[in-house]
Amino acid sequence: MSTRKVVFYTFAFFIFVLTVPRLCAQNNVKMTPGEAAIARQKMVDYSKQFVGKPYASGGIGPNSFDCSGLIFTVSRESIGVQLPRTTKAIFNFCKEIDANTREAGDLLFFKTTASGDVSHVALYIGGNQFIHAASDGPNTGVIVSSLKESYWKAHYYCTRRYLPASNSDLLADSNPQKYAEQVVNKSSGTSQNSTSAGTASANSYSDNYSSGSFLSSLIVDASISWDWSFFTCDYFKLNSRGVDTMFHVRYAGNTLQPGFGTYIRYDAGTGNFQLPFVISLTLNEYFRIFAGPVISIGTPYLPSKSNERIENSFFPGIIGACFSTPGFKAGKTMISFVQDIHYTVFNKTDGSALSFSKSAATGLVFATGLRVTLPLNNVL
Repeated sequence: MSTRKVVFYTFAFFIFVLTVPRLCAQNNVKMTPGEAAIARQKMVDYSKQFVGKPYASGGIGPNSFDCSGLIFTVSRESIGVQLPRTTKAIFNFCKEIDANTREAGDLLFFKTTASGDVSHVALYIGGNQFIHAASDGPNTGVIVSSLKESYWKAHYYCTRRYLPASNSDLLADSNPQKYAEQVVNKSSGTSQNSTSAGTASANSYSDNYSSGSFLSSLIVDASISWDWSFFTCDYFKLNSRGVDTMFHVRYAGNTLQPGFGTYIRYDAGTGNFQLPFVISLTLNEYFRIFAGPVISIGTPYLPSKSNERIENSFFPGIIGACFSTPGFKAGKTMISFVQDIHYTVFNKTDGSALSFSKSAATGLVFATGLRVTLPLNNVL
């Protein structure tokens, strides 16, 4: 096996080793009980403003919602935690708890379709009540319902959470009347109490995710980074490797989120432009792996005093991992710091492999920068 392939597959194994613990880790948000109590109350308070908004498949607000779109938006906008986009992905993201320990701010999951799969999600607000976006029945749109209603009692599946327990008696046993809201019945135009939703058909209140909702499950991001490395072929020291921008889109409908992206990158170390096209897998909001071919523009040279001419490998081209910090809100976007580590394959001009040290010095690059993220619905 050539040195180039040894380097490439060694780096791939390194990424795999980093990935496995994250696949096995629970996606809980780290907070103290006091912070969790504040966050949970913020979610409940923020969600109440949407009561009466209409249902729309794929909707993430602020004027219409589907069930997971409501949870997605409430979490992101009220406490800055971005959940996966679909009901099943949110279900997999959260940890199941005993119903006797649930608090306001936990999530309720229902099986409402003939398939028997989890199909509906709601925000528990205490006192057996929950806020959710209903697609069918006497009351539709964002309403308040009760677990004591025959339909919801029959189709309730489990309670899950991603926020730590607050151990607050108030959140664990809120006054039901505190959250009773008057909502508009869309079919008659009259006001009804949302807790009298009644019974719906077996296919009611489901998140179908048709073609319209597919777009709402797409998350786009763009980043700009400074590229650097620890060494060249001649010395060990921090050196600049240029700049890059990346445009990326991922499908947030699964726990493991596939995506596609492209870099526009100037590599100061080799003196050429590169256009990597990558297939990615986002494991959670903070970790992504990627790989793909690389198109080279210009003549690359070995980053050494010898100034030896080399060539980019189209495929295998690049493999890497990207880490990001928790984001902070700026309008409808989330901004986070990112740290990227990637390895790009270079060869000699005759197609033979570079030595291990030259390959590592040329291809192993770190990138530090900022990422801006937002749902595709906010772009279109």
